Amino acid sequence: MTTTNWSLKVDRGRQTWEYSQEKKEATDVDIHLLRLKEPGTHCPEGCDLNRAKTPQQAIKKAFQYFSKVQTEDGHWAGDYGGPMFLLPGLVITCYVTGYQLPEPTQREIIRYLFNRQNPVDGGWGLHIEAHSDIFGTTLQYVSLRLLGVPADHPSAVKARTFLLQNGGATGIPSWGKFWLATLNAYDWNGLNPIPIEFWLLPYNLPIAPGRWWCHCRMVYLPMSYIYAKKTTGPLTDLVKELRREIYCQEYEKINWSEQRNNISKLDMYYEHTSLLNVINGSLNAYEKVHSKWLRDKAIDYTFDHIRYEDEQTKYIDIGPVNKTINMLCVWDREGKSPAFYKHADRLKDYLWLSFDGMKMQGYNGSQLWDTAFTIQAFMESGIANQFQDCMKLAGHYLDISQVPDDARDMKHYHRHYSKGAWPFSTVDHGWPISDCTAEGIKSALALRSLPFIEPISLDRIADGINVLLTLQNGDGGWASYENTRGPKWLEKFNPSEVFQNIMIDYSYVECSAACIQAMSSFRKHAPNHPRIKEVNRSIARGVKFIKSIQRQDGSWLGSWGICFTYGTWFGIEGLVASGEPLTSPSIVKACKFLASKQRADGGWGESFKSNVTKEYVQHETSQVVNTGWALLSLMSAKYPDRECIERGIKFLMQRQYPNGDFPQESIIGVFNFNCMISYSNYKNIFPLWALSRYNQLYLKSKI
Repeated sequence: MTTTNWSLKVDRGRQTWEYSQEKKEATDVDIHLLRLKEPGTHCPEGCDLNRAKTPQQAIKKAFQYFSKVQTEDGHWAGDYGGPMFLLPGLVITCYVTGYQLPEPTQREIIRYLFNRQNPVDGGWGLHIEAHSDIFGTTLQYVSLRLLGVPADHPSAVKARTFLLQNGGATGIPSWGKFWLATLNAYDWNGLNPIPIEFWLLPYNLPIAPGRWWCHCRMVYLPMSYIYAKKTTGPLTDLVKELRREIYCQEYEKINWSEQRNNISKLDMYYEHTSLLNVINGSLNAYEKVHSKWLRDKAIDYTFDHIRYEDEQTKYIDIGPVNKTINMLCVWDREGKSPAFYKHADRLKDYLWLSFDGMKMQGYNGSQLWDTAFTIQAFMESGIANQFQDCMKLAGHYLDISQVPDDARDMKHYHRHYSKGAWPFSTVDHGWPISDCTAEGIKSALALRSLPFIEPISLDRIADGINVLLTLQNGDGGWASYENTRGPKWLEKFNPSEVFQNIMIDYSYVECSAACIQAMSSFRKHAPNHPRIKEVNRSIARGVKFIKSIQRQDGSWLGSWGICFTYGTWFGIEGLVASGEPLTSPSIVKACKFLASKQRADGGWGESFKSNVTKEYVQHETSQVVNTGWALLSLMSAKYPDRECIERGIKFLMQRQYPNGDFPQESIIGVFNFNCMISYSNYKNIFPLWALSRYNQLYLKSKI
């Protein structure tokens, strides 16, 4: 019997890891997620350890295994970690506010930070596979010290050596400067201003915050509040020690105003524009003479928006950065109020335990996203009817995750329609997203073919279609959460240094293709729906957009996965679903591109550096997820070279474990081009999906 102190608890998608003093028998889900057994050796009921010899056996084994690690509310839980700059914000917020994380949680966080430390130079990077930099190293070092790790611990010494050899913490990017200032380990005069008065600008101005990408908007909203209030933690003995440890000169002798634009070359990805430098200079001058009346008005205004975001998301908030800063704002304004403790309770939603320790996820999970893909993969296998309990549970999660209503006072708080949308994670989170809604629609329509599942009504699906129609941009494409509201030149105001394309919500091939697929499926199921002409026009505009952004080599640049393999999968699937002829030059070129990237072992493998450089970079080894995407693309387009496809299928079968699982390989997700993120369920979803399509297309064998 396998035992564990930690177990995953779920409730309508909410995931929390709970610790028990006494070890308990581990569930299949716990064993899978925590790697309590050597990968490939765990054998849930119905599985065996005999390696698959045929594609049909590989499909059955993959389905059998993955169905057994479904959570009790119907979704598939997985690791959505990877970024290293998230957890320090949580640790610093808890330290400043005096909120004590449970000791077992602290212990697992420390274990995670040690496990993710670069063994060669002792530093940490922007994400778990990145080179060491000042942002990552400073914040992880500070976190370890705040959690009780002594300065003379070997790992701390090694990290401090790297930091000081590379210029110290004065070269940390702006988000790092913000967190250190909040901790009282950096002077507020060393930051470029975060002007809270911007929030009072009328929406009809192109630079108004309501026009920014929602993630950017929701981060700089509470940041501007904290900056305006100069909310700072107490100067404890430990903070005094940190002041001595992380800088190359005495803290009191640092010229802080000279540090505002001091960003280490190790960190700089997106440099400040000349325009931003001029604006920062003006804002620094304004900061000395600002109107107290206007600032107080802006403080009240922003806190009202912060409170709205908290309440609309049940204190989850849109993401981990604004979640912890919002919590800090509530503490500043109200102390340890009931709202503060609602925030504290929701910290658990972001803390994810895995084999390497406890991390902070890039969202409160990817529950709906992963479950929708899983449903589609299972449905294409042809054996979903053999797993009725699993499919009913998956359908249940899809059902309870659809957003039932629009947010209140949408216009005032800059929110888009959400009734009928699907979120990325849970209904409590509730932010509507174009491609999540599209995948929800596709899954709901696919499940209608199973007679034992009570279908989601076409009226509810039409509500989702309405969201997609309202989200289409003027260029024919779809952005992520909202329409593109601001001009592209707003990116010249990007102050982040480490991220690109953060200022507005751009149209993406992934979001656009997903929406085209969803509407194409809808018109097949509801050809006489009153809005079908709108749907047809929308699809046609979307197809034009997808073709317009295809690269000369036939690829599409992926913005949410790695990278050209991912974007090209969406591009091909979207065009094929729309009814584009398979002989279309766009499809033929795309297939030729993918085929040219196949490796000698039959697989595909793309490095995250493709996203960073925006040019295709081969991974050192083939990857099962990249291979799955490539094969799905080629088979969707009915690529004529079957030998190419069969080599890929053989690769997947060779990589499959005897129990039906697949190996966890390199990081596979991305945001804002420079930061990677994990999707641990992808390894189970996309190889199975590709194998299933191969069987349906070529073998046509019953399983």
